[in-house]
Amino acid sequence: MKAKPEAKELFVPIALRQVWEWKDAIYQETKHLPTREVLHEILRQAHEAAVAHGFVKETPAALAETPPPYGGRKP
Repeated sequence: MKAKPEAKELFVPIALRQVWEWKDAIYQETKHLPTREVLHEILRQAHEAAVAHGFVKETPAALAETPPPYGGRKP
């Protein structure tokens, strides 16, 4: 990749090119699937990437306790 774009070229950041490549790859892999399964596959791959890069843990965190109704007290 050239450091400076030519006068008539547009500079596209590497990260943006990687996103475009990923989107094209996921489309090619899932174009034969129904919409629900496509969305599930995209979510699965995004979660795997987030786990791999340390953004989230592999297992979900415990849910917070539901507060009592307004004006009520905890048991």
